[in-house]
Amino acid sequence: MTNKIVYFTGCFADYYGPDIGKSFIEVMEKNGFEVIVPNTKCCGMPQMANSNLRGAKKNFDFNVKTLTKAAASGYDILTTCPSCNMMLRKEGLPFFDSEEARFVANRVYDASEYLLRLHNQGKLNTELGEVRLRVFYHNPCHLKVQNLTAAVDLMKLIPGLEIVGINTNCCGMGGSYGMKKQNFDRSKEIANKVWEEVKAAQVDVVATDCGGCGLQVQAGTGAKIMHPMMVFNQAYKAFKARKVA
Repeated sequence: MTNKIVYFTGCFADYYGPDIGKSFIEVMEKNGFEVIVPNTKCCGMPQMANSNLRGAKKNFDFNVKTLTKAAASGYDILTTCPSCNMMLRKEGLPFFDSEEARFVANRVYDASEYLLRLHNQGKLNTELGEVRLRVFYHNPCHLKVQNLTAAVDLMKLIPGLEIVGINTNCCGMGGSYGMKKQNFDRSKEIANKVWEEVKAAQVDVVATDCGGCGLQVQAGTGAKIMHPMMVFNQAYKAFKARKVA
């Protein structure tokens, strides 16, 4: 019997980085999961961060009802966006508590966290081909405050891949904060430390789970940005290509 998980895509994978969602689904399918993708709205974090609690509640309530229905058979709920993860798992509850919200919060996992959990249980598909990349990992604030660094350990399983740096400083984007004209200079000031570390590392790729962080790092360094799910999926594809050859 095929296992199933529910995927909360989030706005970034939906509208800006569809390759993230595609890679995630392919990775989960490689591990024997059917991925359920319900119709959801923005998680509500951006609205809440900009004092629009009414809008945040509307989205949050819609999402937890939809996710509760989709996961009712006991399926876990996975995210590829740190902000969505934190909103569904932690931040939304004090403001918009409900039975459905608690059900969802108890079933939400970050994608890398979940895959590493599978690995620790001896259930992860480790047919990973060689990927010769020098990778700098930027840990987003919304994972860092949850003590989640699973992406690093996950990528270390890939043959040939070298993690040459790990950054835990804020990139300065701060969700929608860095998108605003009045915050541009301050955002750059915060980002400088990250930009300098990335430039000094001379890497092939900067891996980060957060789309906003990726945009900020790329803006200041010109580096190629990849979500850890894209990196991991590349390793699966490299293994398949080796078998065909």
